[in-house]
Amino acid sequence: MTSVQEAVSAAGRLFRQYEQHCFSPTPDTLFDTLTALHSLNDRLKKSTSHDLHKIQEYLALKVLRNFIHHHEEVIANVRIIPAPAQSDIAFLCIVRRDQVERALEQEQKKYSNQSRAACEAAFHWYGEAVNINPALFNAVVRTYETLLEVGVEPPVDDVAMFKESYDDETERGQSHIVDGRLIANAAEIDAILSQIVADLPRS
Repeated sequence: MTSVQEAVSAAGRLFRQYEQHCFSPTPDTLFDTLTALHSLNDRLKKSTSHDLHKIQEYLALKVLRNFIHHHEEVIANVRIIPAPAQSDIAFLCIVRRDQVERALEQEQKKYSNQSRAACEAAFHWYGEAVNINPALFNAVVRTYETLLEVGVEPPVDDVAMFKESYDDETERGQSHIVDGRLIANAAEIDAILSQIVADLPRS
């Protein structure tokens, strides 16, 4: 298998894992999606000399990926955004703030400032809860666009659902990137996210 074919296979794996994480999340789907994203970056560098480090959301998610692989399990709570909160993305993916902070503490010193800046910008912070779903969504969008730019097209079956949505947004003149902020009374958001965080296991 050539390096380009390996990149194509890795791209397909990312979209399969991401789709499962969105629609059939399990305790393993965040781990698997972050792993697939990291693997694709490696294959992309090998086959095209391009990588995903220009994508801020990728840099933020890489912090979590490294932490999960080398230090602690991170369990996410994936759920539809409950009323009365609203957003331009339908799902939350909540992780605990203390784990994100510990992940940042484990970053190599030479990358620490860049990693913290990426996490602060790409993740949405609400008290003890951190919503990483907008970062994950936007990372996949920007990765898809990068793949098209460098001529690495994911397998049709693996990317079909994502591509249909992307093409529909293009036809409607809509942005492919989400803001992801929750719109609701601050006290209501605090109550919603406090309960979600309380449901997450502590290490």
